[in-house]
Amino acid sequence: MDLKPVVAAGLIALLPPRAVAQQPMVAVDTAADTVTLGPRLSLDAVVARTLAHSPGMAGARGAVRDASAAQRVALGAYLPSLSLNSVAGWSDQTAAGTGTIGAPGLAQTSAVNTYGAGVGAALDVFTGGRRGAQRSVADALSRAADAGMIFQRYATMLTAKSGYFDVLRARELVRVARESIAQTGVGLAYARDREAAGTATRSDVLRAQLALATARRQWLAAQDTLAMTGAALGRLVGADGPVDAEPPATLDPTPLALGDSALLALAPTTAPVVVSADAQASASAANVRASKTEYVPTIALGAGYNWANASQVPGGLRAGWIVTIGTSFPLFNGFVREATITQAEAAADVAMATSADAKRLARAEAQRLIGSLHVAEHDIALAGESVRLATEDLRVILARYRAGIATILDVLTSQAALVQAELDLVSAHFSYQLTRAALEALLGRDL
Repeated sequence: MDLKPVVAAGLIALLPPRAVAQQPMVAVDTAADTVTLGPRLSLDAVVARTLAHSPGMAGARGAVRDASAAQRVALGAYLPSLSLNSVAGWSDQTAAGTGTIGAPGLAQTSAVNTYGAGVGAALDVFTGGRRGAQRSVADALSRAADAGMIFQRYATMLTAKSGYFDVLRARELVRVARESIAQTGVGLAYARDREAAGTATRSDVLRAQLALATARRQWLAAQDTLAMTGAALGRLVGADGPVDAEPPATLDPTPLALGDSALLALAPTTAPVVVSADAQASASAANVRASKTEYVPTIALGAGYNWANASQVPGGLRAGWIVTIGTSFPLFNGFVREATITQAEAAADVAMATSADAKRLARAEAQRLIGSLHVAEHDIALAGESVRLATEDLRVILARYRAGIATILDVLTSQAALVQAELDLVSAHFSYQLTRAALEALLGRDL
């Protein structure tokens, strides 16, 4: 129970009457909210618009496209590379001649040219398994990108739901604060009636006024929170201003699609973070195999055909077919191969440890969220019962105070208990919704 209003009331009661009278009561009109938000969006609309405007989703989609391109590159290594080449040139060369009539013994000059085009193809016919390993790397990274896309999608959905429920929570806080103002107003009216009848002291009125001022301050703070959450939700959905949230039909708990045991079994196997970590481990292992192919020679085959004129220009194309076969194998390259293999093996060890830890983390996180979900379910029921009991208690206390049986401290204590019970109910409802959204984000599926 929050005793701050009671303690503050006690302090004001010690002030001289003149000092108290000089403290003005600031009037706050709570008939309508002072915060004006934009259009109201449903939860589905908030999620859809957040997914469409999320930079994280744009990055995840880009990663998937990059992985697909890498797969095509790995597949293209099995296909010959084609090239087209052409050349054209002119040269003014001096050649020794027999001379001309009228000028015997003089050199003869003539311009020569060359032109031609050719097409060629090259193919690695043996790489020692490098192409297969690189293709395995590309496939594994593609699976990791797909899993990352799913993870990012549900993480973005969790962010969208958090923003949506933050606005609804702020709305509920405004409602609770407004009801608290109404309740403290009733208590103040009773205190003034009793003071006029001579059955209550001035201290009762002052404490009731302090409680009313505190409730108004809480209402203003709730309004400020509503404005901030509305602006934050507007940013998420890509709006240029604040956005309001359309309340759902109910915030009460609903059964999950799967039981606890099934959820715990799914977490370490199908959770996107686990799938991504497994794929990264597979890619690292394949990368080790690819790096070890540096100890195997590469055999390449090339073929082509050139069209060209008969030219004496050195280096010009020559018409006809050309077929080549060659091999390359670095006998010693300064321990670069050894360093590459060591780095690949170290990365593979880290990826394997990360994969194992991801499974344990997913299982532990699923266990925690399921437990928190059940706690929130029971908390909603208990908080609802607390609101009912606190409401009845305040009704009785107000009646007793009006009859001169209870004190103003009893009234203030009951009012504070009711406000706290309503706040606990609001917190329980939204804790359940956010915990459920976090569980869906962990498993990468709707529940």
